[in-house]
Amino acid sequence: MPSLRPRVLAEPEFGAPIHQAFTLVELLVVIAIIGVLAALTAGAVSRSKGTAQRTACLSNHRQLFLGWQMYADDHQGQLVINVDDGDNRPFTNWVAGFLSKPGDGQNAELLVDRNRSLLARYVPNAKVYKCPSDKSKFVRSVSMNNRMNPIRPTAGTFPLVLGGYGTNFMIYRRTGDLGNPAKLFVILDERSDSINEGNFATDLSNTGTFDGHGTPSPFWWMDTPGSYHHNGVVLSFGDGHVEHHKWVESTTLGPIGITGPRHTSATDQDVAWLQERAAERR
Repeated sequence: MPSLRPRVLAEPEFGAPIHQAFTLVELLVVIAIIGVLAALTAGAVSRSKGTAQRTACLSNHRQLFLGWQMYADDHQGQLVINVDDGDNRPFTNWVAGFLSKPGDGQNAELLVDRNRSLLARYVPNAKVYKCPSDKSKFVRSVSMNNRMNPIRPTAGTFPLVLGGYGTNFMIYRRTGDLGNPAKLFVILDERSDSINEGNFATDLSNTGTFDGHGTPSPFWWMDTPGSYHHNGVVLSFGDGHVEHHKWVESTTLGPIGITGPRHTSATDQDVAWLQERAAERR
């Protein structure tokens, strides 16, 4: 095994010893140590950044909830309207914009347009509407529980997935309708390949149909929630608390690009968890 101690050359005439450079083995050892330290540092920086982004996301949801609550306070307890399908037309909503429509998806000004977005008066900062971990092109990553005062702009049509077996569950029009606010989510982050208008549809009927009719077959996603923070989602609840929930099933969310009515499994803990927090039984 080569010695790690530098070899000493013959002394020159003036008497000062000259040391030879490090050997190749010594340089490789030093490079390996630097690599390990760099990897450890990068991991710590990444974890720190992830923690900071999750903290910012939690703060965003608190601001959005406060806006939702202040709107209700200013309107005698009436919840802000929650359009469940804008039929790809301009519409006024708690937050305006159909993200897949050209001109809406990247228009941050629309989020804070008081003529179109009803919470803009209370939440005037467009950045609050997007999770800092969402790297999509869209300006918004948040959607509202479809049980919170849903409407459809087209006369004579019923909000999606609220009919059929869905009628067994509450629809909330006023703050006083929330039986257990701490167990009912108001706003969550929705995955970028699923998000469109500001409504998140939870199919409590488990039929996988838009009208809620058919044979129930647990469990179904209608829309797909986000997983921006270590495979979890941030939600605000009716009592004002905000939390990060980590998904536990490997098959819950499915691959990017596969959205819409989708069966997961009969034992899916994650869909069951969200359904239990979407609405109470009548």
